[in-house]
Amino acid sequence: MRIEINEKGSEAFYREVVSVASQYRFILKDHRRKIRDFFRYYKGMIVLGTVFLIMVVLMMIFWGVETMEIVAAVLLAIGVAFSAVFLSSLNKAKNAMMSDERPSVVVLDDVGVELSKGSQVVRLGWDNIAVVRKGAESLSFISADQTGLVISVDKRYADGITAWLYDNKPQVEIV
Repeated sequence: MRIEINEKGSEAFYREVVSVASQYRFILKDHRRKIRDFFRYYKGMIVLGTVFLIMVVLMMIFWGVETMEIVAAVLLAIGVAFSAVFLSSLNKAKNAMMSDERPSVVVLDDVGVELSKGSQVVRLGWDNIAVVRKGAESLSFISADQTGLVISVDKRYADGITAWLYDNKPQVEIV
């Protein structure tokens, strides 16, 4: 089966692909694990951490400064900073994927699945695919080793791919 993809995916598709790639180690441990939207999760952590940080600072202003409040404020500030850095790296990865204008070709054959983007080719053999995950926006082939390789296609191709997988019976789990 050969799928030529000339159009760009939606922002929701790229957000899901980045979230799946960020969680691949958890998926390897539990193939049915719910995929979190890391973009929403870390935005919430930043907002929540900032609110608590403001509350601690206000407590320090009105009730006086104590050691535990300083420690809490510092830890909250560090947590907010780490969340902001991680969210920034997720956005950079998403934006890099979205800005790639090259057409893609996905090939499923007896050996495995292959993604080609110009001269760049990624191939996963059927024996090296831990699971095929269907998401709200994508279908992802997740590598069984710790390399973190994930080949994802837009959900509009999911029905054709799953039909091909059932017809050709490669030994992969579809979740």
